[in-house]
Formats: sequence, C-alpha cells, structure tokens
Amino acid sequence: MIITEIKESSKPTKRFRVKLSNGQEIDFGLKGGSTYIDHHDEVKRRNYWARHFASRHERHLIYNLIPSPALMSAWILWGHSTDISENIKELNKMLEAKFGGL
Repeated sequence: MIITEIKESSKPTKRFRVKLSNGQEIDFGLKGGSTYIDHHDEVKRRNYWARHFASRHERHLIYNLIPSPALMSAWILWGHSTDISENIKELNKMLEAKFGGL
C-alpha cells in the first residue's frame, strides 16, 4: 500500500487529501496552517515531533505506520525534507516495506 495521489482537501478545515493504493482517502493538515514544508524551521519541527509523540495514541499511529491523519501529517508535512515530494517518497518506501503490494 502506497500513496498514489495527493491533492487539496475538499474538507473546509483540512489542507490535503491523499489516496492510497487500496482506495482509502485520508484528509489531513490544518487549512491555513504552517508546517515544516512551508517555514523550514528546524526548531518548530522538533517541537511538533515532541508534542505529537507525547500523545500515546498519535505515537502508536505514527510508529506503527497506520494510515491516518497523524501519520500523514507527521511524515508528509513534518518529515525529514522541506520538499513534500521527497517526504511522500520516503513514506511510500516505509509503507511498501510494511504492507507490500496491498
């Protein structure tokens, strides 16, 4: 299972929608919000990860690569790169390793 498409979300409060190869769609990111792909601020990125990993539920979703808004936000908007395409490639590699061709 991998991300096959990313586009603007049709939900009024969400920024993006991804479509997965299994047909699932996930809306994520706060519309109008500023993330690492926007501001490139390493301190804000570290603070984001610290805040979200403090939540047991979000940590579980992210660490276990469970397709969810938490996972998509963490890896796509706050991932290692300020380039959204690079972050999607990295996440897709991890999803492919976990789920294979599902």
